[in-house]
Amino acid sequence: MEQAAKNISFSGSIPVNYDEGMGAMFFEPYAKEMAGRIAALRPAALLEIACGTGRLTKYLSEQLPEAAITATDLNPAMLEFAKSRFSALPNVQWAIADALSLPYGDAQFDCVAVQFGVMFYPDKLAGYKESYRVLKHGGKFIFATWKSLADNRISEMANDVVRNFFPEDPPGFFNVPFSYYDKDQICDELVGAGFHNIQLEDVSVAGYNISAENAARGLLEGTPIINFINEKSPDKLPAIKQKFVDEIVKVYGRENLSVPLNALIVTADR
Repeated sequence: MEQAAKNISFSGSIPVNYDEGMGAMFFEPYAKEMAGRIAALRPAALLEIACGTGRLTKYLSEQLPEAAITATDLNPAMLEFAKSRFSALPNVQWAIADALSLPYGDAQFDCVAVQFGVMFYPDKLAGYKESYRVLKHGGKFIFATWKSLADNRISEMANDVVRNFFPEDPPGFFNVPFSYYDKDQICDELVGAGFHNIQLEDVSVAGYNISAENAARGLLEGTPIINFINEKSPDKLPAIKQKFVDEIVKVYGRENLSVPLNALIVTADR
């Protein structure tokens, strides 16, 4: 159990590699998508869960300067990284919070937003019930979740490369963020938590990365897959990285990568 937790933990040097290697590619385009939708709702009080390194938080603060924004994450290392980058945002309060047990009162927020965090909830129904509880009547719940690995080829490539180096004991991390895309399941769990007027939209974007090397750094050293590699055979990391870089170059080129990405953006009413 301890090792399993370690292999999905975003700690140590992971946050900086995550943001620098994957931020512009995976999270920036969807942060803009999410922020525009949330800003159109004009919430006065907004809770962001699983804020990560704060890319969505930044846009929310800029587009909703009058809103009181509470940005939370369960992981102290990720939250500290976000705070260090965006400490000057005037309308944002930062806090450690567990999505399954939010430290806030009932009916406190006009909107709850989660960008690529719900996939990691160990109990999604419980997490949704908590978001429902802290929302005001008529409030909006909005989140993004990745579609399958096959729909996000660069992540599938990373998964395949690492698995080929550890065929007898392949890592399972990439199966987690790309496992929650069944629309019927999502709707059923949201309805079970009390939500209605549920809308699920397929949203495809192009992510950007400066180089194949930087993309490989992000996906291998900016995710908990690095914990798996270091635990099993850290001496294999250079070879794994080089193989992954080679695969990226074949598909996307070596510099100024444009990477197709596919996710769902889900909205529901309290």
